[in-house]
Amino acid sequence: MLRSTGISGLDKILGGFPKPSTILIAGTAGVGKTMFVLDSLSSMAEDESTLYIPITTRQERGGDFADAFPFMHESIALHPIDRISAERDPLSALIDIGNAVASSGANRVAIDPITPIGSAFPEQERHRFIGTLDSMAHEWGAITLVTGELAASEIHTAVVSHFMDGVLYLSYEESEKHVLRNLRIFKTPNIAGNQVLSNIFSFNISAGRVQVFPHLKGGAAHPDLSVRVPTGILELDRMLEGGIPETYSMMIAGGAGTGKTIFGLQFANKSLENNKPAVIVSFNESPDQLMAEAMRLGWDMQEHIENDMLRFVYPSEQVSSDEHLWQIKDAVESIGSGSVVFDGITNMKTVFCGSVNAMDYIYSLTRYLKYRHVTSLFTSEIENVFSFGIPDAGISFLVDGIVSLRYIKKESVLRKLLLILKMRGTDHDRRIKEYAITNHGIDVMEWSD
Repeated sequence: MLRSTGISGLDKILGGFPKPSTILIAGTAGVGKTMFVLDSLSSMAEDESTLYIPITTRQERGGDFADAFPFMHESIALHPIDRISAERDPLSALIDIGNAVASSGANRVAIDPITPIGSAFPEQERHRFIGTLDSMAHEWGAITLVTGELAASEIHTAVVSHFMDGVLYLSYEESEKHVLRNLRIFKTPNIAGNQVLSNIFSFNISAGRVQVFPHLKGGAAHPDLSVRVPTGILELDRMLEGGIPETYSMMIAGGAGTGKTIFGLQFANKSLENNKPAVIVSFNESPDQLMAEAMRLGWDMQEHIENDMLRFVYPSEQVSSDEHLWQIKDAVESIGSGSVVFDGITNMKTVFCGSVNAMDYIYSLTRYLKYRHVTSLFTSEIENVFSFGIPDAGISFLVDGIVSLRYIKKESVLRKLLLILKMRGTDHDRRIKEYAITNHGIDVMEWSD
């Protein structure tokens, strides 16, 4: 029988924890093992009887320990065990744990950490000791979470790992401004988890809550090319045989000052005018800046925010790429968005912490948006503003259409030109057109050399 893990996002990966089962939460000091088990207990405390057994160097009273972890649910039973005593007499500690579980009738138990108990035993005795603990845990009929202070290289050789039904390993990478936390599934007790053993997932800890970020669900799209989504720019729509095919992704590529952001805002505004919710993702410009720019062009986006038709995704601090994808997912699904504007692909690495594979990120995002029947517009900056440049070749391959923008100097004046480089499944206009940024947005017109 599967029960919720109690950890936000983890059920989508594992399907839950079997009951009974023993799950090892391993990692080095400071990775969040205690937070992980306490969040699992706290999330389920309303529905289950829960017991937390800290192996501590201080015999703290219940109230003192709860004060150290204010996010811990008040109904969690607490039974601290002195660490020094447990190391000296592990069998007595084991009996103490068994009695505490029996008297509490707990359905979910956490022992934090397990590694000090019996650590002084020879290898063979420690093997027998951990086996006895595992047998006791299954007799309790509970979900038993145990933490272990282990390095990743020790997971496969540690005695405790061999007896556990599941092993989750927590780790972190530090950057100048952020800590990137990762969860790796070494071993899982259920079929759903067996499909993700090779994956590493990001997670964060905020206000005592743990959130794991599963990979976004995507799927093959089968668009109806007869259904077109207008860009808000009449001549560009004509060039595209009526607009962007629904569920397609289109990239606007150009140098600084070519109006890429305005193209995106105009697309979002047209979606809102057609009563279709929209999401705007930005890195450089804040929502206030974008709304001020839109208002200058006559588009009141504040009204749409108040009507819950428009959401912004704007990370104010460094985040992992997986967390950012889930911020987009939450925004899209919370308002049922049909359009997404992603302003600034080339800037995203400055906000993400840890190593980022831009190809994997864009691939996951575009597959997810197609799965949700969302039409998207991305902007990307290119260095040469005087040629119809193609952005990163890999990312260009992932999007369905590309509109390239460039400058040309004519009669001592810089003019702006536009060319549709590709749009899958569309007999698009292949002529170069001139465009201008006016006080009501983008206007596209004929161009003669």
